[in-house]
Amino acid sequence: MKKIRIGIMVVSLVLVFSCMAWAKKVTIGKMLPGEYPSLAITNHTPQSFRKSKEYWDSRQKVELSIGGQDQFKELPKLGMKQPFTGYIVLGDKPQKFGVIVDIVGNEKRLYIDTDGDGSFANESWHPLLNEWYGLEIYTVEGPEPITLMVPYRAKNNQSFPLEIEVGGLLNKPGPFFQAKPFLNISVRTWFLARLVEDGFEKLTAVVDRNNNGKYNDPEDAFYFDLNDDGYFSDDEMSLHKTGVTIRDGKEKLPVNWDVYPDKIMIGGKTK
Repeated sequence: MKKIRIGIMVVSLVLVFSCMAWAKKVTIGKMLPGEYPSLAITNHTPQSFRKSKEYWDSRQKVELSIGGQDQFKELPKLGMKQPFTGYIVLGDKPQKFGVIVDIVGNEKRLYIDTDGDGSFANESWHPLLNEWYGLEIYTVEGPEPITLMVPYRAKNNQSFPLEIEVGGLLNKPGPFFQAKPFLNISVRTWFLARLVEDGFEKLTAVVDRNNNGKYNDPEDAFYFDLNDDGYFSDDEMSLHKTGVTIRDGKEKLPVNWDVYPDKIMIGGKTK
């Protein structure tokens, strides 16, 4: 009995170490070149930042002015004579989306010109949750994503929905706290494509890592789900600036996409 138990333990250990070795060594099969459609996804964005500061620095910083609402048309009814105002900039045009942050009682109200036409007609406000630091200094966070319609010159000026998250700091600069108010913008929309490897689907993703609504900047990333676990990890990421390739046997196939990656080209250039 004792010998049987020892034998089972040895076999189990061999299987465990074999699986570990197999998991570490992932081989790529025959990749089918071609143009693959890519689908815009608007849930949690695959991101790989080694330090939290890198993530916070990657967000688009929108500096806010105090007052200046007259630059916009069809203003909502405001509680402040001088609200916080600014612009979010997205896409390759680039398109400016006006922003107004108003304070009504204890409510922090965010208005965004979601279609970028310069008017706030029919634009509803979004609540900003806040923490008070004293001296009228508030950190704010939008509890819900907001969708903006972003036009792209590369797509014949057609507009596409991009989902963003909003946070930031509201304050009036003074002698004790001189920092200027701002909003931080994160683009939640990313793109999922299914490549064909040895006749099977392989998941890939393209992510806007500098949050400007353009997806082919040097800082932007391509993810390739090597181990087929349905997730995108740090070791499965390639930055666009390094030139993205997929190994196909002894050769490497280039991976290309444009500013709005509704298609991924394997082994050639995007049109």
